[in-house]
Formats: sequence, structure tokens, C-alpha cells
Amino acid sequence: MNKPFVSIVIPTHDRKGKLIRLINSILKSNYPKNKMEIIVVDDASTDGTCEEVKGKFSQVKIIQNEKRLFLAGSRNVGINNARGDYIFLIDDDNIIAPNTITKLIKVIINDTKPLIGVVAPIIYYLKQPTRVWCAGIERDMITSLTKHVGRDKTDNGQFKKLIESEDFPNSFLVKKEAIKAVGLFDEKTFPIHYDEADFGERIRRAGYKIVCNPNAKVWHDIPLPEEVEDKARLFHCHNEFRAYYCGRNRIIFHKKYSKWWQFLIFILIFQWLFTLYYLSVI
Repeated sequence: MNKPFVSIVIPTHDRKGKLIRLINSILKSNYPKNKMEIIVVDDASTDGTCEEVKGKFSQVKIIQNEKRLFLAGSRNVGINNARGDYIFLIDDDNIIAPNTITKLIKVIINDTKPLIGVVAPIIYYLKQPTRVWCAGIERDMITSLTKHVGRDKTDNGQFKKLIESEDFPNSFLVKKEAIKAVGLFDEKTFPIHYDEADFGERIRRAGYKIVCNPNAKVWHDIPLPEEVEDKARLFHCHNEFRAYYCGRNRIIFHKKYSKWWQFLIFILIFQWLFTLYYLSVI
């Protein structure tokens, strides 16, 4: 396989321990080191992330945001500084298998119809390495409920073929040509929450597919659902800031992409239920 150049973009904020663990796993990759670059975007951390990364990894390019840009803005900074034709976006609280990048690239460059714009790995819980966290996204445009394909199932080899997805969270490889076709993440409207959903919707509407390759593996260091006492964390709205953006962006996303009758049902019935929940958190 003629291996193309890959830029790995890692946004981070005050999690230098997890970031260093991720970088170490990337450096163990079997993908040629001269065919990839690692770009860390430090989103105004206060824990000495920049100094730590510079001291341990001279080969890593680190960019420090002067103020918080959050996930979408930090990803955009990394993309704008990336040299590769393929960009692997991955959050700092993960580790990858040695062949993950190779497996992702193989799928996207061997696509007989050049329609795949995003390919993602299957993601497991780090605490239970065969328990699936996400193998794709399915979204109901009426209720707005989002489903992680395969979530909490044990992988016994049943995930073999590519799985089409509406978007993908946490870690995914993007063709730069697809980004040029649809633009960057909408950091103004969706600084956090629904940023990946909006990006995925634009990718698919431009004629590209989003797929999960279950042969590429990533492990996500998050608590198991049964360990979480504050259940609001399972919906990513465990504080006032996140609850606000969860509620706000849910409405904006569905107003933008739902059919008129879907949005009408959503706004008249289901949005009130979510609003009450978000208000209880706030």
C-alpha cells in the first residue's frame, strides 16, 4: 500500500496525563513515522500541558490557544496547521491499537467509489476492553434521540463489516478534500455538543459516506455507565454550561436539518421533555 501522509490532531485541556498516554500509544503505531505528524492543540490548559509535552516529545507539534476555543475551535486550529491529505482527529482520553491508523487509511484509500469522507474505528471502554462504546451513530430526527451502535455489547467477533454512520464522536479519520468541500467545524454555532453531528451531516449531504471500520480499534477512558452516580454525565449535561449548550444546540441542529414536519413534532412534543431535564440540571 502506498501510504499517504497523515496528520493526527489532538485537542486537549488540563489532562496532560491522559494526553501523554495517548501520544505514547500513537508512537507505537506501525504506520511509518515519516508519513505522519502529531499536532497537539492545547486549549488554554493550566496544568503545564505544553511544557510537559515539549519536554517529553520533541517530534510533537504543540499549539497553545490563548483562550478557550473548546473542542470545535481547537480541532479547526489543528486542521488549519495540518500538512496531511488525511487528518485523524482524536480526543486526549483515548489509546489506539498499533495498527489503527493503518486500518483506517486502508479503507479510505481503497474505496472503489471515492465516496468515503470519514472512517472511524470501533471504540471500546478502556476499563472493559471488549465492551463497545460506539460503532456508529443513529439519530432519530423526530425525537432527537441519538443511539451509539453496539453500545455496551461485548465484542465476540460480530462486528466484521463496515458500518455506515450518520456522524462519529471522539476519534475519526477525515479526507482533507471532504473538509475543503464542506468547510471546518462550525465553532461559532456548535463550540461543544452537536459539532460532530453538524459536521457529519454536511459531509453526508456533500455526497460522502461516514463509516466505522471495526478492524481499527480505540479504547476510550471514560467511566462505565453503572459507575456514574450523576446520571446527567451520561447525557453530557452535568453542569450549567454543558446543559445550556445541549439544550440550545439540539434545537438549532434539528431546525437546520430536520424536515419541517419532523421539526414541528420535535419542537411541540419532545423538546419540552428535554428542556425540563436541562432546567433541572441548571
